[in-house]
Formats: sequence, structure tokens, C-alpha cells
Amino acid sequence: MRQVIGFSRATFHRLLPFLTSRILSAALVCLLSCLSPVQADPLRIHIVLSEHGGSYQEFGDALRNELRTQPYQLSIDADDGNSGDADLVVAVGMRSAAAYSSSDKPVLNVLVPRAGYDKLAKPVVTHLTSAIYLDQPIERQLSLLVAALPKTKNIGVLYTAQPFSLAGLRRAVTEKRLQLHERIVSKERTLFDALDEVLEESEVLLVLPDTDVYNAGTIRNILLTSYRKQVPLIGISQAYVKAGALCAIYSTPGQIAAQTAEAIMQFADSGKLPPNQYPKEFEVSVNTQVARSLDLSIKDAEKLRNEVRRAP
Repeated sequence: MRQVIGFSRATFHRLLPFLTSRILSAALVCLLSCLSPVQADPLRIHIVLSEHGGSYQEFGDALRNELRTQPYQLSIDADDGNSGDADLVVAVGMRSAAAYSSSDKPVLNVLVPRAGYDKLAKPVVTHLTSAIYLDQPIERQLSLLVAALPKTKNIGVLYTAQPFSLAGLRRAVTEKRLQLHERIVSKERTLFDALDEVLEESEVLLVLPDTDVYNAGTIRNILLTSYRKQVPLIGISQAYVKAGALCAIYSTPGQIAAQTAEAIMQFADSGKLPPNQYPKEFEVSVNTQVARSLDLSIKDAEKLRNEVRRAP
């Protein structure tokens, strides 16, 4: 009777792997069925553009393309101050960053200058906000200057209030054995008085991301004055080069979008935003016509970019 309804020890050992496999499979199916409602919900990302068109729209399109294979739910709108049921807000530009500066949702700010972002109100829970800056680290700007004009020793800068990067700039200039000439633009010293003074002492004018000095209303006259004094200007965007700067270092909306996609995937995996960071990738642009007019010999953009990438 025992042999009919039971197993011999040998039979039991032969069946044990099969039975164990079936039990584990059933347990796994049960576990997955319990988890499936949570896993079915995609990460909801609300991308908020400061305005439609231009670099903001280019960034939005590039980011959508970067995330096309990811199981996220994306929405792209102009600045409306309403994040709805989003799990993460990507604020593109200063206007959007300001609108969401006190949000109770995690916010990743992009295409924002560091000086402007630092002035914004921050949530009490600081890990809810992070930024990928628009501007380049000052060491990278200086590396371009040295690569483009290796014989230059005297560098001029203008600013309205001591920017965040000034201490780093002074340190980096000293390390490269260069001489820095600074002028503050204020009520006592107008922009063009300060410009005339600094150009008298400098061999090159290095643009800092100070919109009170460099903006649509001032850049043309700054460039003309520098050109008349035979002092080249190192800019911070391709637009500067087109307007008459000798060269510039900058990151494209597509490059920032790729870095933003990495930050979003990190957030999706960990629930945490990465620390504030500068752009990882960058481009260099050169105005060869200005170089010829100033009788300067300068390497092409690709060679300069490679030199900057190799710099410490």
C-alpha cells in the first residue's frame, strides 16, 4: 500500500529538482502579480520650456529623442507653473526655473546660468532640486584662451558684482601664470568707462556670464570698442563669434539634452537627482575673419576643442 500512494526515497530525490522548480516558478508568478500595478506606472516627466522656439525647443526635441526608448511618459509645455501629477519637472531656462523654484516636486533645472540659478529660492528639502548649468566652468574658458592665444599674459574681465566664479578665476589665472585685470561696472564707473580702462591693460577680454554687462543692448558696442583697440574677445556662445568675438566655448542644446537624459535615468533608478553640474560636452567656434583682421594666428575649432579636452 505504501508503494502505491507514496514514493520511494530514490524516486523522491529524482523528483525533488522538478518539484522545487515548480514551487519557485509559482512563487515568482505570485510575486510579479503583486508588483505589476506599481511597475505598470511609467515615470511622468513634465518638461517646461521658458518659451517656444529657439534653443529651448531644440533642447526639448533633443531630449524627447534621447528618451525615446525609455518607458517614460513625457509632456512638453511652455511655462505654466502647473506640474500636475508629474513625478519630475524639467525646467528649461531661467523663466521656468523661477516658476518652479518653490515646487514640492523634484525639479531638474537646465539651460540656466549658474549665477542666475544661485539667486533663486530653493525648497527646504534641497535634494528636490538640481541644475545642469548653461555656462562653462571657468577653468575650461581659460583653457580655450591659452590654447587660442598661447602668448597672451594679460587678461581683462568686467562684472557688475563679484560673480560666483571670480575666486576660481583668480586662482586659475595664477596657476597659469597669467595676469588678471578686473573692472567693476557700477554707478560710479559706467560700463564703457570700465571697458576703456580694462582694454588699456589687457591683451584679451574674457567674457563672464554677467547679463548686466553682456546683453543684447551692449554686446555690439563692446565688440566694436574692443576691435578698435585691437583686443580680441573670448565669448561664451556661438552667437558671440558670429557677432565678432575671436572664439567661444559653449555647449549645444543637444549636448545638454544628452546629459539631462542621463540625470533623468539616474532619478528613475534611485529616486534622487544628481548634484548641480556643468556641461560635460562642449564645442568651440572660431571667427577666422576677425583673426585675420587682428593679424592673429589661431588654430581651427576642432584642434582647439581637442586641446581644451586634454587640459587638466
